[in-house]
Amino acid sequence: MIERDNLEEICKLLSKGGVILYPTDTIWGIGCDAFNEEAIDKVYKIKQRPRDKPCLS
Repeated sequence: MIERDNLEEICKLLSKGGVILYPTDTIWGIGCDAFNEEAIDKVYKIKQRPRDKPCLS
């Protein structure tokens, strides 16, 4: 469970274009603000994925 302090910190990070890692049932997910182009570019760079190939949503 995410503590309230951590949630506020995560929200601030995302609002500034940051990227987070979060656990899923099988693997770690990479998350960002989907409306922030700079954040999306960071995800593509982390994944070493060409911008013309879509990511799973």
